[in-house]
Amino acid sequence: MASCHLRDRIGWDSHLRPFLFKKLPPSTGWSATLGSLSALLFLVMAVTGMFLAMYYNPSPDKAYQSIDYIMNDVTLGRILRGLHHWGAGAMVLVVAVHLLTNFFTGTYKAPRELTWIVGVMLFILTLALGFTGYLLPWDMKAYWATVVSSNIPKDIPVVGQFLTRFVLGGDGMSGLTLTRFYSIHMLVLPALLVVFVAMHIYLVRIHGMAEHKAPAKGEDAKPACACADSEKLYRFHPEHTLRSALVFVCVFIVLLALAAWGTVPREEIAGTLLDSYLPRPEWYYMWLFQLLTYFSGAWETVGSLAIPVVGVGLLFATPYIGRSTLLGAANRPLPVAIGVTAIICVVYLSLMGFESARPYGQIVIVPDRELSAVEQRGLYLYADRECAYCHQIKGRGGHRTGPDMANMAAKKRSIDYMERYIKDPQKVSSTSVMPKYDLPDADRKALATFTLCLRDIDAKGAKRLDGKEVLKTFAPAAPQAPALP
Repeated sequence: MASCHLRDRIGWDSHLRPFLFKKLPPSTGWSATLGSLSALLFLVMAVTGMFLAMYYNPSPDKAYQSIDYIMNDVTLGRILRGLHHWGAGAMVLVVAVHLLTNFFTGTYKAPRELTWIVGVMLFILTLALGFTGYLLPWDMKAYWATVVSSNIPKDIPVVGQFLTRFVLGGDGMSGLTLTRFYSIHMLVLPALLVVFVAMHIYLVRIHGMAEHKAPAKGEDAKPACACADSEKLYRFHPEHTLRSALVFVCVFIVLLALAAWGTVPREEIAGTLLDSYLPRPEWYYMWLFQLLTYFSGAWETVGSLAIPVVGVGLLFATPYIGRSTLLGAANRPLPVAIGVTAIICVVYLSLMGFESARPYGQIVIVPDRELSAVEQRGLYLYADRECAYCHQIKGRGGHRTGPDMANMAAKKRSIDYMERYIKDPQKVSSTSVMPKYDLPDADRKALATFTLCLRDIDAKGAKRLDGKEVLKTFAPAAPQAPALP
């Protein structure tokens, strides 16, 4: 009797049982577990975030130290922060893959347009959680990446300045920015995410899951909930929940291993003076950060606003573009080609962003022989002027923005050519992006001589020199003060 009363009180027969034992398309694959995995990862983030909030102090003078306290003094604090850090990246990745899976299979088509739109909102909210979250450690990466990202809205006409002030809590980064990001990260965005998750689940419950397998040629598409014989019976519970549980356990074990044995990246406290510091965001924003480097001046708005806004707009408009009702990737070559191209562009920009973020100038590759006085002066200028910011030597020591300096002799460049190029690159080559260097004639000749001496690496072999030691060893002697009479 008590059991019957409990079933009535919780609505088992009328609400819970139909939901749990709802039949799903028999062709539902393992990719359908990505939605459940996203929700479970959000639960992990919420639980670990609540525990971390008990020890975190969102103020500029305590935030960095409170992370130290969590990592070193709180019981299981290292595990909690590791799970939260690695879980954030995993959640972004899973939600993105879930969105892409539905795009390539075409399951956003009628009557699931609103389901797709809500899914896009969930993806944007997940990125927003990442954006507000990586400021909280209050290290150099968090500080400068937020400075760069928060100033992007300035380019928006009319409301740009207002939006930037709203995001930062004032005219620039301050304690108000940190507390504002903390409150948005802990309260506003999770609440919005819960609302949209509930809406997403409701819409999936109403319209069901689409068949991920496209019908054969000449075969009528079956209804979304149509199931074949009992051997192919596939329900939300227990079949789908078991699959989702297995996938989640595997992912959680990986996250737990990273939390236990991995190292959460951390830099110096915000405000530390580092002359050569290059701000870089988390990996899921790296493509956008790299995109900004290709646009400058009046074109900066294109990279910071136009391309991202158009991209997001196309995501929202996807269900209404094209009239084809076909599902499956094989039946939709044009959307698949567009999607693959977008993925390639994002991956390429991300890789280029990571490449440009690598340390440069720490080593200099030179021929394994004694350098002449002129070559030593050129070596010093190469390190002092940070030529490694754009150039490598034999593929090492710098970035790949410009040509490898070890190839200059092979290209038949003369000392005169190199001097003229260093003085005014655009005069020699109109397409060059290298800046002009107003050096004395002797220094230009020394730098040109050094770059051409690198041809000897093939014959004499190479040796590595420490960049800092080069600056100390080959720095010009300070002029002596005249002797007093």
